[in-house]
Amino acid sequence: MTDAWLVGAGIRSALGDSVAATVEVLRRPPSAPRMLDVPLGAGVEVVPSLGMAGAVEEDPENRLYRLVEGAAREAIAEAELGPDELKTTALLLGTSSLDISMTEAAYARDLASGGEAYPLMSNSSMGEMGRVLAKRLGVGGMDLTINTACTASANALVYGDMLVRTRRASHALILGTELFNRTTALGFRSLDLLAPDGMRPFDKNRRGIVLGEACAAVVVGPERREGAFRLTGSANLCDTHGISAANPDGSTVAAVMREALGAAGVAPGDVAAVKSHGTASLLNDEAEAAGLRQVFGDGLPPLCALKPFIGHAFGACGLAELVMLLGAASAGFVPGTPGVGADPSDLGVSLTQGPTPVGRGDFLLNYFGFGGNNTALVMSNG
Repeated sequence: MTDAWLVGAGIRSALGDSVAATVEVLRRPPSAPRMLDVPLGAGVEVVPSLGMAGAVEEDPENRLYRLVEGAAREAIAEAELGPDELKTTALLLGTSSLDISMTEAAYARDLASGGEAYPLMSNSSMGEMGRVLAKRLGVGGMDLTINTACTASANALVYGDMLVRTRRASHALILGTELFNRTTALGFRSLDLLAPDGMRPFDKNRRGIVLGEACAAVVVGPERREGAFRLTGSANLCDTHGISAANPDGSTVAAVMREALGAAGVAPGDVAAVKSHGTASLLNDEAEAAGLRQVFGDGLPPLCALKPFIGHAFGACGLAELVMLLGAASAGFVPGTPGVGADPSDLGVSLTQGPTPVGRGDFLLNYFGFGGNNTALVMSNG
């Protein structure tokens, strides 16, 4: 076994086109969502979004690869990987919707041409997008695609880290991507889970999610660098309570956090800060708050929520929120959400309200997905 360190990172989101730009925006309060007009047949459906420009207007294929490649190349450049090193690098893609936006566009073009439209999911290979990205980026190691809903790219990091530690790859390039598509937007609209006035995790006025977009990337390698983070513990557990919500008693949420902290050898009282999953839905916030109270009791460290800044990026939130938190922590602070989740109210937890100073240490990151897949990560730069 060898050590593995996070040696490069990149991100594209509504906050900016680099890690540095993103961190600067995280010093300010989150922006309000914009209302996105989604063409639907002869009409238009309006949904709240914190996505990037061009979600509806730009060609989906160009947009997808432009953004995900941009994040990947930013991470590769920081890691200083050359062509020879990329040949032995593994690629792990974590995503929920894959390239559905491209499939939808092709389907619409076929209908508009007067022809007989092919089935909506004509490309049923989950691995095709990963193979295309590996070829375009010059990555020659194994490529894996992971789709476990909102935990997808967090789980991809766990697997990539393992490949480097066991020397099955010299480096691992982990990608998380989620871009706007009608299937996801209208699906959540039909579930009445979209909040037009923004995401308010753990707040008594929480109403649900705002659609988010992100393309994020990290490179994990054996080179130890000053101030670099590493994954010191992780856990992945499944909750069979329900398809779309964790057990509200918080038992499974608490179990996955305890297992991750145990794997890292970190006591709850030694955690520098917690990044919540924080979906701002009634049941999921209830379950996460209950789990946090069970693990930390009255000693809850600074608790932040990052979805108010970029919306819910689904399969990409694992990696995007990790890059955001670690970038901010490296700059010496934990982001805050003024006025959101300030009052513990009935949940018994509250969020950081402004940039909160933090030093080196151990950081706990939570991710809980549809279907009951729950993941917790412990990242350390101590």
